[in-house]
Amino acid sequence: MKLFYSIILTFVFIIPAYTQGVQGIVYENKNGKNLPLPGVNIFWLNTYTGTVSNPDGTFEVNNPERFPAKLIVSFVGFKTDTVVVDNPTRITVIMKNSVDLKVVEISERIQSTSISSMTSINVETISSKELLKAACCNLAESFETNASVDVSYTDAVSGARQIQMLGLDGTYTQIMTENIPAIRGLTSSSGLGFIPGTWIESIQVTKGTGSVINGYESLTGAINVEFQKPLEADRVFVNTYANHRGRYELNVHLAHKLNDNWSTLLFTHGSTVNQRLDQDKNGFLDTPLLKQVNVFNRWQYTGKEKKVFAQFGVKALAEERTAGQVFFNPKTDYGTQNAYGIGIESRQFEAFSKTGLNSQARPFRSLGLISNFKHYKQESFFGLRNYSGEQNTVYLNLIYQDFIYTTDHKIKTGLSFLSDNYSESYNDSAFSRQEQVPGVFAEYNYDIENKYSILAGIRGDYHSMYGVFPTPRLHIKYHFMPKTYFRLSAGRGFRVANIFSENSAIMASSRSIHVGENLLPEIGWSYGASFTHHFSIVKKAITWNTDFFRTDFINQIVVDYDRNINQILFYNLQGKSYSNSFQTELIIEAIENLEFKSAYKWYDVKTTYNEELLSKPLVSGHRVLLNATYYSKFDKWKFDATAKWYGSTRIPGEHSSNTEFHLPERSQSYWIFLAQITRSFKKMDIYLGGENLSNFMQHNPIIAPQDPFGPDFDASLVWGPLMGRVIYAGIRVKIK
Repeated sequence: MKLFYSIILTFVFIIPAYTQGVQGIVYENKNGKNLPLPGVNIFWLNTYTGTVSNPDGTFEVNNPERFPAKLIVSFVGFKTDTVVVDNPTRITVIMKNSVDLKVVEISERIQSTSISSMTSINVETISSKELLKAACCNLAESFETNASVDVSYTDAVSGARQIQMLGLDGTYTQIMTENIPAIRGLTSSSGLGFIPGTWIESIQVTKGTGSVINGYESLTGAINVEFQKPLEADRVFVNTYANHRGRYELNVHLAHKLNDNWSTLLFTHGSTVNQRLDQDKNGFLDTPLLKQVNVFNRWQYTGKEKKVFAQFGVKALAEERTAGQVFFNPKTDYGTQNAYGIGIESRQFEAFSKTGLNSQARPFRSLGLISNFKHYKQESFFGLRNYSGEQNTVYLNLIYQDFIYTTDHKIKTGLSFLSDNYSESYNDSAFSRQEQVPGVFAEYNYDIENKYSILAGIRGDYHSMYGVFPTPRLHIKYHFMPKTYFRLSAGRGFRVANIFSENSAIMASSRSIHVGENLLPEIGWSYGASFTHHFSIVKKAITWNTDFFRTDFINQIVVDYDRNINQILFYNLQGKSYSNSFQTELIIEAIENLEFKSAYKWYDVKTTYNEELLSKPLVSGHRVLLNATYYSKFDKWKFDATAKWYGSTRIPGEHSSNTEFHLPERSQSYWIFLAQITRSFKKMDIYLGGENLSNFMQHNPIIAPQDPFGPDFDASLVWGPLMGRVIYAGIRVKIK
């Protein structure tokens, strides 16, 4: 291990010697103002000598072999410029928008949700503009107007939420923050609530297998959250939120540029729920009582020679949840049968760094290191059941990128290391394990502009418990026409399950838990195809996107509610398990500043339970999303309305030996409606909105709530909304 760390540190901190060359800055002209343009490709004609502009638009490129020479300046969406340079000097380039700009490139600059036409991987970007369509108090609530990601409650009492992609639980989706694995392990059922919505700059959603650079765990997709950046954020930002059900939040961001090299951004978040509400009169709280304090401080450094870039930061969180029966008092009722209660106390600390070196002699050549340490601890009880868990994770990812001969042939390769130390206890049983996974990866990207691109990756990892395993992945994109493209993808995923933390709903039940055998890693293959077409009717832009994905499991940890009404069984897959997902989506610019979005999604998810292939329970097979957004002139008023329809789903097995508590085989279908109005002023936004406006709630989400310590109690079978209508309001203040 010492040798491994030494090699990484040697790569990162030995910096190439500096060579004096041509310096300059690149601007784009926007609304009459020249704004620095980062990420611009700059290189000498017919050579490999070049660079990329820095976040502030500046650049420095080594001198050519002789003067005069032609300097090529290119960037997607702008006209490629050629500058004749007679001698080493400082130049200024103002790039102009391309008259031949593709429709998709325009849409990515103005639409709140876009699908990239530039990458081989099917990446959907949810911008901050899209996130502002709803209250978006945390990451779990960031997908209300998005069709690709579904969010549901894990159970009817704890308030924990989970995502679903391609019809499967979020544990099969790799969730990252700025390409650092974030919500995994013991935070699987609670981590979505640990990322406040105002911290988020954008979210990238990838369906199917992702890049091998980010790891081996992705099976159904990847979600990458980009936070606000110190150099781009408002100097002061304040957001207040309140709803009529007693939820209050305050977010304060402070950004400061210390000098030309250093900048910092401080995020603070506090939230609370303090009202005991029981709308459905079952004796249990509709939503848990909550206290959360969350702090994140990030720093950004740009070296004087413009070749070294670094980011680092720390995060700390403390959260307490209390749920259960309305009259439960943890001070007097904990550990007794006086009242049923749930208490969850979470503590998390995280530190990260990202260091990058850009070559001045060769464009696209760079070396970067991502490092992350996370400590998470949870103490909880569900009635008379006790669970505690602790996780310590170290993550390192060293990435080198370059091109072969021409920039049409790009490569990325590197080393990674992941260490997870788990310690768990459930009632009288204790579990602990340590996983160490060193890995190596390589990825090749062949790109012919406006024709096709291929992204092929392979990684090999050694798991300290399960040995060596390969992870191949392939993505292909083909342009039929400049506005029409087709993608194919295939790849393998591997992960080790944490059955208690990933299935926290099992604790909100009187069923006994049985682990029948030595559980093996989950392994599966994902295949997908997507078609995107941009066109216009009467000069109105329309985007149509359709995709189909299939996931086949070689092994899966089956959670069986069907075999025995008094038990929940965990065992390795014995037969078939697969997921088919089809989605078609249409985005229409109806008139100026009015946008419609419609989507239909079909799931076919089946697993073998006790030698019988059955539909996965509590997963709706048909879903519809409709969204309309209107912006008035100068964006003074913003109106957003969303309607979502969910088809029926299978409710698992027999639910009780008592006929009084028998449930139907399938749930009912239902609609959910959301709306928000925002009034913008020079430095302030005021917003008012509502969720679940039709006030639809799942009927009797808790079985036998009057006898929570009896044999029939079960709060884990959730298929619909648990909270009725919610009216909220808030104020956002921005000081540039």
